[in-house]
Amino acid sequence: MENKKWYEKQLRMIQTVLREPDIVDYNAEAIAHYLESVHANTFIINGGGIIDFFRHDLETANPNPFMSADQDILKDITEACHKRGIKVIVRMDFRGVDKKIYDLNPDWFAMDEHGQPMFWADLPHIPNPLYAPCYLSYYRNEHAFKLSEILLERYDIDGIWENAPFQNRVCYCERCSTRYREEMGKELPRGGDFADASYDEYRAWKAGNLNEHLARYRKVIKKYGEDKIYCAEIFGLFYETYTKNSSDLYQVKDHFDFLVTPLFTANHEPLNAPSTLIKFLKGLEPDKTPVMLFGHLGTNNELRYVASSVPETRIWLWEAVSSGGSVWDVTFNGQHPGATYDRRNALLCQDIYAYMEKYEDILSAQHAEADVTIFYSRASNNTFNKADRQKDAYITHIIGLEQMLLGEKLQYNFLLDQDLSEETLSKVKVLVIPNGACLSDEEIRLIRQYVHGGGKIISTYETSLYDEHGRERNDFGLGEVFGCSFTGLRKDGSHYGYQYVKHAQAHPMTQGFEQTELLANWGTNLLVSPKDGAVCPLTFVPQIYPQSPERAWPRSFETKFPTCVVHNYGQGQSVYFPFGVDKQVWMHGHQDFRTLLANACRMLLGGAQKLKSNAPQSVHFQLNRIADSSDYVVHAINTTSAPFRPVLEIIPLHHIEVELTLPVSVEPAVEPMHAEGSIQVKEIEGLDGGGYRIRLAIETLKEYASFRIKA
Repeated sequence: MENKKWYEKQLRMIQTVLREPDIVDYNAEAIAHYLESVHANTFIINGGGIIDFFRHDLETANPNPFMSADQDILKDITEACHKRGIKVIVRMDFRGVDKKIYDLNPDWFAMDEHGQPMFWADLPHIPNPLYAPCYLSYYRNEHAFKLSEILLERYDIDGIWENAPFQNRVCYCERCSTRYREEMGKELPRGGDFADASYDEYRAWKAGNLNEHLARYRKVIKKYGEDKIYCAEIFGLFYETYTKNSSDLYQVKDHFDFLVTPLFTANHEPLNAPSTLIKFLKGLEPDKTPVMLFGHLGTNNELRYVASSVPETRIWLWEAVSSGGSVWDVTFNGQHPGATYDRRNALLCQDIYAYMEKYEDILSAQHAEADVTIFYSRASNNTFNKADRQKDAYITHIIGLEQMLLGEKLQYNFLLDQDLSEETLSKVKVLVIPNGACLSDEEIRLIRQYVHGGGKIISTYETSLYDEHGRERNDFGLGEVFGCSFTGLRKDGSHYGYQYVKHAQAHPMTQGFEQTELLANWGTNLLVSPKDGAVCPLTFVPQIYPQSPERAWPRSFETKFPTCVVHNYGQGQSVYFPFGVDKQVWMHGHQDFRTLLANACRMLLGGAQKLKSNAPQSVHFQLNRIADSSDYVVHAINTTSAPFRPVLEIIPLHHIEVELTLPVSVEPAVEPMHAEGSIQVKEIEGLDGGGYRIRLAIETLKEYASFRIKA
C-alpha cells in the first residue's frame, strides 16, 4: 500500500451535490469536521457547468445567484479538508445549459432530426430544462477543458469528476453530420427505433468520439500532476446503457483513475448487488480501486430528500465492503448530511467507514475465492440487457444464478470475456455461462478446449446460439460440448408448463426429486435433439391447460425434447439447460429451479465446497484471499428480515456453525475483525491430501461479522 497513489487505495467518499441556496453561510469548517467524524477520506463538491460555484470570466459564466461577492467555497473547503488529510474532488457538469447560455452559441448544441434543440434526458417541459450540447462541440470539449484548467490553477483541488459525459440518441447538427459523412462515407441514420441494430454502426462511431473526449480531458488534468485524478460516472452491468448512449465500462475504463458506477437500493435489485458490482469492477480493472456510488437519503433520484431504510442501506454497504469495494455516499441537499432536512441517516456510514479505515490494508487486498466461476459476456449483455427485468435476457440470468449460489454457500467469482484465455480457464473448477448467447468463434474454441481437457461447464438457454455481433447461428456454437443440437423450435413453458423427471435410473441431477415425476417450468424453452452418449434426466412437457379440468391431462408426459442435457466431452463434462432455469430462480422463484442448478454444481464439484454452514439462505458468506499472503477473510452478512423490501428490520441469528476447507500449509489461527458476539474455534483438522478443515461457531449474528484466517 505504501507505494500506491492516494486514489489507488481505499476510498471512503462523501459527496454533496449542492443546490443553489446551500451556498448561503457555507461553513467549510463544520463540513470538514463532519467528514472527519465519519472517517471519510475524500470529499466531492460542486464546481461549475450548469451552475457555477466559483467565479470566472468565460462567456458561459452562470454564477450561483446566492453566492456573495466575496465568497469562495472551493478555497475554504479545500483548505479545511486538507488540514485533516481529506482529498477534494470537484464535480463539473457539462451535460446541459440554461437557455441564456444556449442563445450565446446555438451551434454548440445538439439538434434532433427535425432541426430542433435537444434537451438533456429528453425532458423539455421540466422547470429549467437543460439544452444538451453536442458531444463533439467546443462547449463539451475545449470550453470544458478551459474551465477545468481555471479550477486547477486557482485551487489546490485533487481532481475532477465529470458528471454525465455521455449523450442519448443521435445529434444531427452540422458538425456531426459532416464528420459522420467524412469518416463513415454515409449520412447519419434516421427513423425507426434507436435501440434497433440499424444504429449499431452509429453507436460504435459515437463511442469512439466519447473515448476521444475522455482521453483529451484526462490529458488536460494530468498536466497538473499525476496525483490529480479524473473520473466520471458510467452506468454499467445492471443498467441498459450502451444501447441508449454508446457508453459502457469496458469502453471507458482506461481513462479513469478509479472505477465508479452508481448503484442505489431502488428498483429492488438483489441485496447482494453491491458485491456483484465490486467483483465485476475488480475483474474489469484489477489494479484500480472499485467504487460503488450510493445514497443514504432516498433510494434513487425520485426520493432525494428523505432517509432510506437503515437496515437495507447498511446491508448494501456491507455487501460492497465484503468484496473489497470502496464506497461513495452522495447527498443531493444540504451542506452535509448532518445539516439538511432529514438527518436520520447522517451517521449511517460512521462505524462502517471506521471499520474500513481500521482494516484498510486487508479489505483492499481481497480476492474472491471460487468454487464456481461465472463467465460474463459483454456482447450478450449489450444485445439482450433490458431495464425491464421481465424482458431482460441477460442480467436476470446472472442474478438468479447468484441467488442459488448464495443460498448454497457456494463461493464464486467472475471471469470477464476480455480475460478469457487458456491460462485463466486453467484455474477454473466449474465455469457457469448464464445465457451467454453471443460468443465469438475464438471464445467458443477456448471453452471447447477447456472442457475437452477436463473442465466442467454449466450453460443455460441460448448460450453460443449467436455470434459476438448478435447474428443467430444455425446451431449452437458449443453444440458438441452440450451434447445436443437446436431444432429451431421454441416453445413457451410458462403458464401450465412442466418438466418430466425420468426415474428409470437414479441420476445426480434428479436428487431431491424422488417423490415427484413433474417439476416446474417457466419461460421459453428451446427444443433440442440430444446426441449419442448424452444423458437427459428431464424432458419438456407441453402446456397442460387447466380448463376444463376433466381434460387437463396429456397422452404422455415424456417427450423427446430434454430440459437438461448431461454430456461427457473429452475429459470434461457439461450440463446444459435449454431454458432460463437461472433467470427463473429470481423472476419466478419456484424451488425446483434453484435445486436443479444446485444439483448441477454439486455434481460437477464432486461435493467439494470451500465453505459450508448451517446458516439460513438469508446469510451471505464471502470467502476472500488476501493478496500476496496465505491469509483469508470471511464475511457474514445477515439479510434475514420480514419477507418484503425494503428491509426494515434485521432479525438476529444465533449459534451459526461454519466449516472452511482451505489449502494452507500450516495450522491457521482465527482472528475476529468485526463481531457482535463471540467467534469460537471448535476444531482445526489437518487433511490427508494437504490443507486444513476449520470448524467454528458465530455465537450471534445481528448484522455483519468478519474474521481473518491467519496462515
